[in-house]
Amino acid sequence: MRKIALIYTGGTIGMRQNKQGKLAPMDFESVAEKIPALKLLPIEIVPVTLDQPIDSSEMVPAVWQELAKVIDALMDSVDGMVVLHGTDTMAYTACALSFMFKGLCKPIIMTGSQLPVGVLRTDAVENIVSAFEFAALADEKGNAVIQEVAIYFEYELLRGNRAYKRSSNEFNAFSSPNYPKLASSGVSLSVNEDLLWRSNDSYSLDTRVDNAVGVVTLYPGLDFSGLPALTDWKVLLLRTFGAGNAPKSIAFLEFLKRVEKNGTIIVNTSQCVSGSVLPGLYDSSSALEEVKMLNAKDMTFESALVKSMILLGQGLSEAEFYIKFPLSLSGEVSN
Repeated sequence: MRKIALIYTGGTIGMRQNKQGKLAPMDFESVAEKIPALKLLPIEIVPVTLDQPIDSSEMVPAVWQELAKVIDALMDSVDGMVVLHGTDTMAYTACALSFMFKGLCKPIIMTGSQLPVGVLRTDAVENIVSAFEFAALADEKGNAVIQEVAIYFEYELLRGNRAYKRSSNEFNAFSSPNYPKLASSGVSLSVNEDLLWRSNDSYSLDTRVDNAVGVVTLYPGLDFSGLPALTDWKVLLLRTFGAGNAPKSIAFLEFLKRVEKNGTIIVNTSQCVSGSVLPGLYDSSSALEEVKMLNAKDMTFESALVKSMILLGQGLSEAEFYIKFPLSLSGEVSN
């Protein structure tokens, strides 16, 4: 019998109305009581709860670190993990875990729900049960089939650092536009084994994070002359138009040069959720060629942001950051 840890962090899946009539996290025992199907699974479940379950909109890097350390402490005693997490920031946490852990040979499956577990039409039961089934999948040698951080939602298993939340009210809340789904559940489980991540690294955990990362989203009419040099940011994610396009205005170029002079690393990431940054494709992106800039390619915004935080946390020099950021560390970007 496979042994799977069930780690509860909070989120809609485990909420109920408080005295003010608003949804708030409840304790894990109350969640488990509302999912009797868990007792029918041929799996030994090891329940674990973070010190304080939270709404995922309250997520901060310190909780990523706490969660990673909890998972690391369980790694030798279980065959995999299912993490119950709020949907709002699930993709960010999935990215963080995928970059903190190296050499994973066991699954970390994240899931949640759009409706609380106690609601009649809840999607929680199917999501949790199927997440457990994927976490427990093993080959003929007893090795885990899934050996990465993934998100299971509404019949699909997605690579965690390739997914983003696409809808606030549909059950099909997550999408992975630039990488195919890893697996799906129907009458049976179907796994696209050639798409699964396999690491050649030895197992290790590095929870260091530096959140000195800023974001500027371009929009028509943005006054670049009014933007500061952003001296507190070590990395700036510049959310450009389309395939990495930006205005050719003098004010914009002067802003970029101020940022570069400050020693801030600039990353070009598209506002589009699908496709890739293609620098130089259009003449309108010529201003971006005037400064040194990294290309986020087809990374999700969440992945580019969290990856920057993790690499900064590792204390890399600017030169090392430029070398490591474009690389695929855990399947987050196409080569």
